[in-house]
Amino acid sequence: MGDHDPTRVSAISKTIAKCYRTDFKSIAETRLTDPNKCPQARRYPSKKVQLYTFDNFMSSQECDAISDLICQSLRPSTIITASPESDKYFRTSSTCDLGTLESDLIDALDQKISRTVGIRLSYSEAAQGQFYAMGQEFKPHTDYFEPGDEIYAKQCAVKGNRTWTFMVYLSDVAKGGGTHFIALDHVFQPKKGHALIWNNLDANGSPNHNTLHAGLRVEEGHKIIVTKWFREQGRGPMFYSD
Repeated sequence: MGDHDPTRVSAISKTIAKCYRTDFKSIAETRLTDPNKCPQARRYPSKKVQLYTFDNFMSSQECDAISDLICQSLRPSTIITASPESDKYFRTSSTCDLGTLESDLIDALDQKISRTVGIRLSYSEAAQGQFYAMGQEFKPHTDYFEPGDEIYAKQCAVKGNRTWTFMVYLSDVAKGGGTHFIALDHVFQPKKGHALIWNNLDANGSPNHNTLHAGLRVEEGHKIIVTKWFREQGRGPMFYSD
């Protein structure tokens, strides 16, 4: 986190856009944002964050099947940081690297997410599953990489920064475990099968600091989610033709 210099960040973002010829405006106006093409997606009423909810994106049966796969291949979740003194309790969940599994279920989910957003899979990362047991959390963080630091240089050299985040709740949570967007002062409570989707960048390509969010502590029960991130760069056309 830390202080941000908007002028510096904007200048870096413009340089990136010129270098990569990234069409940030089209990324911000993709299929997901068109109510005629994706009427199930509902925008949260705020200009601070381009954020959408999608009820019943997955069926209960689909959620259970993906959850079973996640729970079979868990590892401790990690964070990408330049500091060796990072808070070891910052992120206490477990992660499943779904992209390493050979599964028709995962392939179908990848396609469904990609088609819903309107951006091709070559412009995305492999999906991840996360499991939060009671007492676990992910403290306030952003999904994008901050331009100008060494992490950005390493993580974004080839595929650029993260654009859209697509997260699906695979379980209800008895108590706690919500997704708290700090700038909105709003907590989205997990609901099985429902999706939460947001653009990590502004329409000019600058990181949107209002996307700072936290996975609140699970107070009762457990939480399982699947997350997929899209990127600025990929292979071939970025958008589907329909």
